[in-house]
Amino acid sequence: MKYSPLFLFAGVVTCSLALMPGTRAAGKQKTFAIIPKSISISFYNDVERGCKEEGAKLGVNVIYTGPDTADAAKQVQVLQDLVSRGVDGFAVAPMDGDSVIGVIESAIKKGVKVITFDADSPKSQRVCFVGTNNEQGGYEAGKAFASVMPKGKFAVLTGGLASVNHNQRGAGFRKALKEAGGEYTEIPGSPFPCNDDAAKSIQIIQDTLTRYPDLNGFFFSGGWPLFGAPEAYLRAISKHADDIKANKFVVVSFDTLPEELKILKQGACQALIGQRPYAMGVKSIDILNDLTEGKTVPAVVDTGVDVVTAANVDQFLK
Repeated sequence: MKYSPLFLFAGVVTCSLALMPGTRAAGKQKTFAIIPKSISISFYNDVERGCKEEGAKLGVNVIYTGPDTADAAKQVQVLQDLVSRGVDGFAVAPMDGDSVIGVIESAIKKGVKVITFDADSPKSQRVCFVGTNNEQGGYEAGKAFASVMPKGKFAVLTGGLASVNHNQRGAGFRKALKEAGGEYTEIPGSPFPCNDDAAKSIQIIQDTLTRYPDLNGFFFSGGWPLFGAPEAYLRAISKHADDIKANKFVVVSFDTLPEELKILKQGACQALIGQRPYAMGVKSIDILNDLTEGKTVPAVVDTGVDVVTAANVDQFLK
């Protein structure tokens, strides 16, 4: 089956959206949309599950959709289409926080409730952000890195250079290293953007290790190489496998998807910073529903983080 390159609607309860945005007949079921950076990123699978299950509990329609690749322009087009279809509200994880400002403003003027999740658009008029305190998560990653490697050269693998959440994680990571007091050097060119593409993340790892044989470690602000291409990741770091197990080379990554937990369990990285994507999905629907009912909502809903190491990984593998 061939899908439209613009966007995919993924297994949702659909309805006829004949009304103009911001208007809804009495008794008509509300419709909310959840738009990740890309529906191909497996991190968002639990977001999808959470939003759909919460939507079913509340009796609202949920559309889970987005671009098939992490592309800011395509994401804006998806949002514009949803507004024209008359959704009551949407939660978006912006690929580029600034790129969605215009469409968010347009949606709000038409009565659509708008929030962000996972990644924010702080300059926009969105009402609420639901997700990880990304700077704190990055800070925890930096603490984990410093606890293993008291000094040395490091590289940061990031998503998109305009992604607010990844920039916040990088800032938190560097803050923790600075506070640790060791002599750390970030190599030239870092952070390296993979644009949420697992294959590109592997290539970056390989190129970086070749160019900087004296590198002491990586911080991945997203788990693309671990959950998107685990076998390729293991091959890419194979020459450093023994050093990682001996804590002579450090890899700290965001996210705790099953593939990542298995990699941690076998000693191919030292720490994972876990987010709670299911909670992001649930809370996003709750907040949108509250907004349509005229309730006051917080500006930020922090879904929390988990720091996972060899000491507690078994708890997360259950």
